[in-house]
Amino acid sequence: MTNYEPVYPRHTWKIVKDNIPRFKKDMKEICGKAVAKGANFAELIPASKVAVDERVTLKCRIPFCECYGKCLMDPPFSPTAEETRKIVEKYKYAILTEVSSTVPKGYWDLIQREDMPLCRLQYEDAAIEFERKTQIPLWFRLHEIVMDVEREAHNRGYLFAVGYVASTCYLCYNPAKHTTYCDTESNCKHPYEARPSMEAAGIDVFSTYVNAGLKLKMASPDKFSWSGLILVV
Repeated sequence: MTNYEPVYPRHTWKIVKDNIPRFKKDMKEICGKAVAKGANFAELIPASKVAVDERVTLKCRIPFCECYGKCLMDPPFSPTAEETRKIVEKYKYAILTEVSSTVPKGYWDLIQREDMPLCRLQYEDAAIEFERKTQIPLWFRLHEIVMDVEREAHNRGYLFAVGYVASTCYLCYNPAKHTTYCDTESNCKHPYEARPSMEAAGIDVFSTYVNAGLKLKMASPDKFSWSGLILVV
């Protein structure tokens, strides 16, 4: 249950910079709660480190991602890179966070096969099992952490806090049908919980890590990671 306390709005840097110690304390506590929830880390970074690039969403269309046009949180419905760039420029700081899980050996061996292109991989039993047992549960863990950080920041007066998750939105996803995400002809069924991914909004996750002095492997048999971002103030 959320506990609300009376606070003065701290939604712009012009206001926040008048009390930097309070800001640092808030961010330390918020990031600490994210780690306590299971995040690998939750790090405050300058918003200028967030990399936005039109080529990210271009890769949603060339080749066509299976999520394209099938989810209200994905292109062409999600914010464009141009829109995201303008939004990010309004912020001074953001929180970058990450969750991870081990990769089952059977799935790792499968994706190493030269005869297993992506168009076939997604229909293999091992890939479907990986999605159900590893990928989707990990996404929900990230989603919970991002939402918690966004909500906590908002409740402390950072009213413009807004979060981004990873991959696509699984809130309406039906694993049995594998590629059914949501009804794009209707309004979102989870308007308060649904968030676009960093990628869907044109954010270059790998470059953002580099800019922030962090590293993120594209693929590893040791760890499967997903990242989230919360623009704070």
